[in-house]
Amino acid sequence: MNSMQQITSSMAVKGQAVHSGRMKIIIYCLFGIMFFFAISSTMIGILIPEMTTSYNLNNTQIGIIGSVQNVGGIAAMIFGGVLSDRFPKLKLIVVFFTIYTAVLFGIGAAPAYVMLLVFFFALGVANSYLNLLISAFVSEAYGDKRTAYLNMIHAFFSLGSLAGPIYASIVQRSGQPWNRSFVNLGVLCTAVTLAFVIIAIPVKDDKKKSGNGNLLGGVKRLLADRTILILALLCAAYMGHQSAIGLWITTYIQDGLGLDRSVSSMALILFWGGIVAGRFMQPAVDRKIEYSKWLCTTCFLSAFLYIAAFLLGNGVFLIAVLFTVGALTGAAFPSIIGMACGKYPHLSGTATSTVSLTSSLIGTVLSGFIGALVDAAGYLAGMMVIPVLLVICTAILTVYRRMQGVDKQAEGNEK
Repeated sequence: MNSMQQITSSMAVKGQAVHSGRMKIIIYCLFGIMFFFAISSTMIGILIPEMTTSYNLNNTQIGIIGSVQNVGGIAAMIFGGVLSDRFPKLKLIVVFFTIYTAVLFGIGAAPAYVMLLVFFFALGVANSYLNLLISAFVSEAYGDKRTAYLNMIHAFFSLGSLAGPIYASIVQRSGQPWNRSFVNLGVLCTAVTLAFVIIAIPVKDDKKKSGNGNLLGGVKRLLADRTILILALLCAAYMGHQSAIGLWITTYIQDGLGLDRSVSSMALILFWGGIVAGRFMQPAVDRKIEYSKWLCTTCFLSAFLYIAAFLLGNGVFLIAVLFTVGALTGAAFPSIIGMACGKYPHLSGTATSTVSLTSSLIGTVLSGFIGALVDAAGYLAGMMVIPVLLVICTAILTVYRRMQGVDKQAEGNEK
């Protein structure tokens, strides 16, 4: 009997070791998935001038591309909770990364602008939902270690964000048309998809309900809290600035300033390089100064740097400003999410979705608005929206910090 128990125990230990080993491989695959869909998110800005020529687009139509991506992200956030409550998250990741890969091929082969918009909507859905699914899966799978693994996941996303414009620039320099960037990436993602399917299928992934799937109800409740509302507006303004840079800066440099494509590519690469540097700098900044105070100051400084760069119209100075602003404010988005989750630690998923959803809603309007403004009043007018957004960030952060001070004073009086 003891012998049988030992055999059973030995088999159980081996089974756990196999499961643990497979889970490590799955995490490595998730790192790769985050890296690849970050590439597709940030390489678009490099390709916009060629897409404009290929489809004979005006600036309003370019703005609509960014808008439909945001609409796709909103749809994923609204309806995604219902799916993730009913089906295992790992299987959903496989399904949506497969969809994402197919969309890359679709964008590469889109025969007309309308079809391009359909595929960019699908890209927005896939990107946004994969981000939510992977974060939720890692949180559930690693319990007390979730923070470390989530940081690693988002570090790979940051690296992919930097790799996106570099990759698109390499494709352009090789003489390939813009759509080959998507097709080539689709080929790489096909290999990752096949490997991920083989690894993930044997893993038992129990679905875990984290709520009733009613995201809008949760968002409505949290937006009634003035702190969460302030943070949602802050996220919308900051991410609006970041999206505007990603979508418009290369077109502005090439068509507005009349500079070479290599200059516009370098500008976007260094902007994302600055953001990656800013995210790695954040822990050191946090040890010296409260991050909300740092961000309030740097957003104000960044707004003036942008105004000077756009008025001067000097490409070298603009590139230096883009890198500097990226480094100074690069950790804004994860920090804003952290502030929201700190307010509602027991509702961190809903707090994240509330802030992200509000940001996407405003981003949808903003992309089209900048395009229409460029068509109506020129590139300088459209670009000036960017520093205005950072001035708004400064004002919102000033209000937020005063509210935090009042709340702390009230807590002290109660004690």
